[in-house]
Amino acid sequence: MNSMLEQAIEEEGSFLDLVDFKWLMTGLGLRVELSRLQQDMAYARECLQRGLASDSSLLRQRSAELSTLFARLGADTADGAR
Repeated sequence: MNSMLEQAIEEEGSFLDLVDFKWLMTGLGLRVELSRLQQDMAYARECLQRGLASDSSLLRQRSAELSTLFARLGADTADGAR
């Protein structure tokens, strides 16, 4: 069963943004599990923070966009959601 975040991402049409993020991270040698990214907010925060700290401007941009999306969907990834 999909989590509420997964359903919201599907409804927002943002799944391709997550896939894009995953492959940008993979290009830097950082593995991202999409299903875990959508279900585990601590993991999502960690991944997005790594993306924001990367040397890739495209990855930083995608990470910022996803951080905004997750926050808008009520899954605050920016400041230690519990």
